[in-house]
Amino acid sequence: MAIFFNTRTETHPEFRTTSAHSITLGDEQWPTVEHYVLAQRFECKNLQAEVRSAPYAFEAKALARQHPNALRNDWEKIRDDVMETAIREKFKQHPCLQHKLAATEGQELIEASACSNYWGAGSNGTGKNKLGRILMKIRDELRNSFQAYGRASSGVATENRLG
Repeated sequence: MAIFFNTRTETHPEFRTTSAHSITLGDEQWPTVEHYVLAQRFECKNLQAEVRSAPYAFEAKALARQHPNALRNDWEKIRDDVMETAIREKFKQHPCLQHKLAATEGQELIEASACSNYWGAGSNGTGKNKLGRILMKIRDELRNSFQAYGRASSGVATENRLG
C-alpha cells in the first residue's frame, strides 16, 4: 500500500516541505523545510536571507524563481543532501512527528506532485519521488533507533530518536 501526500491534499500534511514546522540549521531558523531548501540553491547570503524572510513557503518559492541566474553551480550535486538534511532536522527537532512517520511502516511514501518529476511522482507517476524516498530512509533510521532502545513494538517516540 502507498501513502500519497502533496500540498493539495489533507493526507499527512506533516510530510510536506511546506508544513509549518520550523527548523534550525547552523545559527539560523527557517520557517519551513521549503524555505531552507530553496535558499540553499544560492550561495549569495542576501538571497538566502530574502528567501528565509518570506512569510509563506509559496512566497519563498516565488522569490527563488526570480533569480534563475544566481543558482549555485553545484546545486544538482548537492540538492538531495540538502533536502535530506532539512527533512532529518525537521523530524529530529519535532519529535511529535516521529511517531507519525514511524506509523507508516511498510507503506511506500509518494509525494504526489504532478509538477515535480524529481521530488515527486510527476504527472504520470513515473517521477523519481526523491522526497518520498528520503522520508522512507529517515523512517528506517527511526525504526532502527526504536529497536536499539527496545521500543520497536510500541512505535511510540517519547524522546527524540534521530540524534
